[in-house]
Parts: sequence; C-alpha cells; structure tokens
Amino acid sequence: PGAALAVEGEAVVSTQSTGFSALLNSEACSALFYQGTCYGLKTAAKYADVDVVSYDMLRRGVSDVQALGNVACANVEACYNEVFDAVSDCAAADDGFIEGVIDRATEMYKARAEQALAEFGEQNDNTIAGRLVNIAMKRFTDIDSLRAFVSQRVGDDVIDDAMAGYQAAKEAAAAFCDSGCVDQTGKFLKRLFSSMNKGRCVDATMFCGACQRNAEVFLGRRANSIPCCLQDVVEQAIAGAQYVADTYGD
Repeated sequence: PGAALAVEGEAVVSTQSTGFSALLNSEACSALFYQGTCYGLKTAAKYADVDVVSYDMLRRGVSDVQALGNVACANVEACYNEVFDAVSDCAAADDGFIEGVIDRATEMYKARAEQALAEFGEQNDNTIAGRLVNIAMKRFTDIDSLRAFVSQRVGDDVIDDAMAGYQAAKEAAAAFCDSGCVDQTGKFLKRLFSSMNKGRCVDATMFCGACQRNAEVFLGRRANSIPCCLQDVVEQAIAGAQYVADTYGD
C-alpha cells in the first residue's frame, strides 16, 4: 500500500508539473510573460535614478504601454483559457491542490503586498479603489476570516455575481480590443500628458493644482474628448466597483 501511495503521489506531482509546464510552451502565455517581464525590467531601469517623474516622461512611455496593450489584446483570452484548464486538471488530480495554492498565495501576500495595499488604502480612502481595498483588509484579517466568509456567504448569488462580473469584463475587454481602442487611448494619453506638462505642473504624482487646471483646459476642448471606447470601459469599471462596495461592504 505504501508503494502504491508513493506511486500515486508521484503521478499527481507529474500531472501538475505537466499541466503547468505546458503553459511555458504556450504561444499566448509565453508572449504575455516575456513581453510583461521585459517591460517591467526596462521600466524599472528607466526610472531607477529618477527623483521626480514628469508628465512628459509619462508621455514618452505611452508607446511602450500601447505595445504591451496590443500584446495583451492578442493573447490574454487564449492564455486564460489554458491556465484555467491546467488548474482544473491539477485540482481534479489532487484534492489538496486548491488549499495549497491558497496557503502559498497567503504567504506571498503577507510577505510582499500586505503593507503596500494598506498604505494605498489609507492614502486613497476617498476613491472607489481605495474603499474596496480598505473593505477587504478590514474584513479579511487572516486566511481563517477569508475561509469563514467563503463558507458563510459564498452561495449561489455570490457565484452568480462573480460569473456575471467576469462575463461583463470579458465582453468589455473584447470590445476595447476589437475597436482598436488601445491605439486610440495611446494617442489620447500622449496629447493629454503633453498638454499637462506645462507651467508649474512638474510632478506627475501631484494632480491637484496646476496639473489639474492643465488637464481641465485640455479636456474642455471638444476635439480632446475622451475616446468613447475608453469612456465605456471606465464607466463599467466604476459601476462594477461601486456595486461590489454597496453589496459586500457591510
């Protein structure tokens, strides 16, 4: 029996390894991984010795983000489907797989992201994103509180909400990509950042004051209106975040 269990355990590990190794050979996932890593490393090096980031620097970086966005549009859905299939195969082969993933994700969150998220929430409590972060951090203080919430509250209605949210996000992303909105947004942001980089607006981390006035002047001209495809995505994101806050905030 012991040998049989050992063989079975090896088979589970082999199945998991094979499932995730296949993702490394996936054209879609490889493109996202390598392009994302390249962008991250080059951006980190670019800004490593910069004390103050200006809007002109952001303008000059838009083309890189634009290129990355087009790579994402071409590959995200295919890669997601492949990752979903790989995770499903691992979960089917090992009853403790999901639990192990949660434990490791919790360890990484505690070590690398918890403090940064707490600071973001504290500094942005007047925004929807900040409110959502604060709601989550107050409610889920540790993995046990998350498990308790899932067991008590995650019923069919929550699952339906999650699936509806995913489907809406998927459709919005498809519309954004199919309409060529990545390039439209890139052109708009270049013009916006160029217009903002004037007078006393010298620090891109500070929006209020001179930078805000420059942006308002730019957006006040009819020719400079936000692209409709981008406006649709922004409005859907705001509505979705507000729904989560209103529904699950208490």
